[in-house]
Amino acid sequence: MKLLHLTQVFELANDSGSDRHFFFCRHAVRKGWDAVAITSNVNYKTATARYPGKWLVTREADGVQVRYVYSFAGIRGSLARRVWYYVTYFAATIVDALRQSRPDVVYAVSTPLTVGFLGMLLSKIWRRPFVFEVTDLWPDAIVAVGLMRRGPMLTLAQWMERTCYRNAAGIVALTKGIREGIIAKGIGPEKVSLITNGFDPALFTAVDDGSRAAVRAKLALRDDQLLCMYLGAHGMYNSLETILGAAEHLRDRNDIAFVFVGDGDQKAPLQQQVEAKGLSNVHFLPPIPRHESVGVLSAADVFLLPNRAGAFYRMNLPNKLFDFLASARPVVVAGEGETAEVVSRAGAGTIVPAEDARAMAGAIADLRDAGAEMRSEMGRRGRAFVHEHYDREKLAEHFVEVIERAAG
Repeated sequence: MKLLHLTQVFELANDSGSDRHFFFCRHAVRKGWDAVAITSNVNYKTATARYPGKWLVTREADGVQVRYVYSFAGIRGSLARRVWYYVTYFAATIVDALRQSRPDVVYAVSTPLTVGFLGMLLSKIWRRPFVFEVTDLWPDAIVAVGLMRRGPMLTLAQWMERTCYRNAAGIVALTKGIREGIIAKGIGPEKVSLITNGFDPALFTAVDDGSRAAVRAKLALRDDQLLCMYLGAHGMYNSLETILGAAEHLRDRNDIAFVFVGDGDQKAPLQQQVEAKGLSNVHFLPPIPRHESVGVLSAADVFLLPNRAGAFYRMNLPNKLFDFLASARPVVVAGEGETAEVVSRAGAGTIVPAEDARAMAGAIADLRDAGAEMRSEMGRRGRAFVHEHYDREKLAEHFVEVIERAAG
């Protein structure tokens, strides 16, 4: 049985982003499937071409064939650039896919919505079942952030969305909120499976004790300083200004420091704000390969996870949350919804209102003053919780069940 997996961003274990899709494809291979992934030849974190000047590069990783097709890499700076990135991937993938043998299942991941529509078209051409994974409700998401208003483009996007839902043999939702949103659009609940993000137990089996000291030494931090870390995408959805505001409120606490790890559209503006405000308690580190992330995470004492305000963002449940909890550190969540619910159920952190920098600062100060033993206890509860409820091996098994059910 052959699985064709289409996604704009497909990260391997040594890349810096989430390797969710690779992990699931690798599990399918172990279950007897041939898995082929077609993805863009763009490092999304750095907005650069992985293989400059190449139209197609093929790699094999743990039995998964990964095909990197040309896509426009200059995605930062405007919506038009981002759309061209989507369009070039769409066109290059059609050309590459139609040269290959017919798959048994076409699996396409949105965002963006264009990838789901592409998967649906190819499934029609081949007369093969199509499974649609929804990691963000489009076009709802881009409307929520003000990137799209009423008009012909929104009408077209909504038609594409409905067409994908209707023609999918199965739909995978990343969060409970997304699943409920899809069902609210008139799709039968039996058609929509929930497969959340999770954590890779193998990645967290061992942590080099020297990593914590090395990272803190690089930042010139004292052993007694509380390091508050955000590791992940620096994008417009992430509300990282809330962390900067908290750092500003705590600028006179020399026992508390902040570090951002990663890259994205908003990194340069954040750095400019830090410089303009003279925030010496804020540091930045570049994105790191996923297999090195556990060591960097071990340097933190507290993790910060801010969300934007508004009902739409209540359904957010990012992959980084599970890595934070698996690292056995408390998490301060700014926002309501699924992320806050997980941390509350685990007893592994503090919840404050979305975009409330003063409240986040207060929660951080309270955790600092509570002492290391209290923070350690919260961290232990978080780690135990994700081991019980969000083991990626179990989630990958569910993924295989979905594609096997679609294949009949």
